[in-house]
Amino acid sequence: MHYRSRIYNYFYDLFQQQGYEFHVLSDEYQPVDCPIRYRQHRCALKLGEVTRKVSEIQPDVVITFIGLRVGIIFRFLRWCRRRSLPLIYWGHGMNLKNAASPLWRWVNHRLHRQYDALILYSPAQLNLIDSSCRNRTFIAMNTLDFSDVDKNAMRSPDEVKAFYGIKESRIVMYISRIMPRKGLDILLRLFRNEPDVALVVVGGGATPEQLQVMQETPNFYYLGEKYGVEVDEIYQLKGVFSTPGHIGLAINQAMYWGKPVVELPGPHAPEICYLHNGENGFIEETEEALKNRIMQLLTDEELYQRVSAAARATYEKEMPIETMFEGFMQAVNCAINRHKTQ
Repeated sequence: MHYRSRIYNYFYDLFQQQGYEFHVLSDEYQPVDCPIRYRQHRCALKLGEVTRKVSEIQPDVVITFIGLRVGIIFRFLRWCRRRSLPLIYWGHGMNLKNAASPLWRWVNHRLHRQYDALILYSPAQLNLIDSSCRNRTFIAMNTLDFSDVDKNAMRSPDEVKAFYGIKESRIVMYISRIMPRKGLDILLRLFRNEPDVALVVVGGGATPEQLQVMQETPNFYYLGEKYGVEVDEIYQLKGVFSTPGHIGLAINQAMYWGKPVVELPGPHAPEICYLHNGENGFIEETEEALKNRIMQLLTDEELYQRVSAAARATYEKEMPIETMFEGFMQAVNCAINRHKTQ
């Protein structure tokens, strides 16, 4: 929610311009470092509690951001339909780990058919949607809102490096939740014997073994979990960004700050569509090639500046939050119009 709250705030303003009030219902909310403008509701994801809360809100449209993992989904959709509430699906289409299973696809396609409109993160997920639903499926390119970032209020890169004790001029950044699939262990292996390269790690979830390696290696810096201004100050350092095994929304923030992104083939989240191989970053086939590419970017100033500029240009062209909202508004209009004709 530390990311989504900013998106939801921005959506609240844009929905108001269209005559809607934007409410969010969830079973939990993380603390965030910004005021909340959207209408926030909390309840357990149990059918009785959710339906009572929705009845209190009396929405004109319901957008679900829950899937089959939440057992109430089909019963909740039936409840909404009995009350003539237009329904919108928002998500990936299905869990990619199970996408090859005919049974899994059948269940998900049955789910898709319950909705008046669907919203996907990128065009790459269209093949996961039931063919009968594709004419009412819209793309809202997943992004983040940085409109409140005040670069003038931040410490300078030199001040940030001094604060964290970072001595090296060449920096590799891992800024994300620490999960096995994201590949922090790969970076720990590759740069443990590169004393002139700082590996700066930000995120929660490090294992005791990872913590020990980072504590014992002089050029490794584990800064813990950081959000808001603190993490933006780290992003402004000159360096290369990598979460080798899996990248998601972190690519948006990296490219906002003009960071070249280097990854392995994946599997990655839908946001990998923003990485244009050889232009604003690189996808390398092996760990050795990944390290070599990162080292090239850290030592070849002309290449670094070219890729950095392309990353920032990608953010400005492909990641505006207004583009994401357009996908939502198209789905809302479709759901309402389709519902009227039923």
